[in-house]
Amino acid sequence: MDPGGEQWARLSRFAELVQGDPRAVPLDQCALAISAVLRSRPTDDALAALDDLARRCPEATFPALRAHVFDDLGFVGDRTDYDNPRNSFLDVVLERRRGLPILLATVMIELGRRIGVPVVGVGMPMHFLVRSADDDAAFVDPFSGQPLDREGARDRFETLARGQLAWDERHLVPTPARLMIVRMLTNLGASYERRHDRLGVALVAKMRAAIPELAPSATTQAVRLGAVLN
Repeated sequence: MDPGGEQWARLSRFAELVQGDPRAVPLDQCALAISAVLRSRPTDDALAALDDLARRCPEATFPALRAHVFDDLGFVGDRTDYDNPRNSFLDVVLERRRGLPILLATVMIELGRRIGVPVVGVGMPMHFLVRSADDDAAFVDPFSGQPLDREGARDRFETLARGQLAWDERHLVPTPARLMIVRMLTNLGASYERRHDRLGVALVAKMRAAIPELAPSATTQAVRLGAVLN
């Protein structure tokens, strides 16, 4: 099969997945579609891996899910090579059990969905958290696995902000799934830019162009960089 045709099919698949209600896009499939595009390989086995990890959770509660993901399975933030693009690929994160906060949050959200424990992402500036959908005071820092209450979440923000950004309760508003995908692509785009990886930057731009909230500006960037892919 023509490799260019395969890549076009992967990009088309991503574009299909990110349409519709921003809260209802399939987070796991979208994240895996990003990896399929940027790594040029299938990611089908990762969905079965998520299913298996979910089945192994001993109890369908938010505290038990947190303990399962971070204590039993050992998911944790990558402190030694934080900026590496592999920390943004869900299939690789599942294999290594290391990743960026937003990808570790995705693991907890998707395992929770599979066992009936609703979990939401919280796109706090500078650091991504997760929260129980049923308790607005039950947070987890996915980079460390530490449980937090609202005050703990604010303390985490203020430690990172170092007085450069004011606290706002809106920082703890849940982030729709599609905006989580936007943040993943933003992380990857910045990582590829720092590495002067023109192909990676161009592919990220093409995926951003498929997202309704970003389409006008992203399309301009995709056209500018499109020669890399042609």
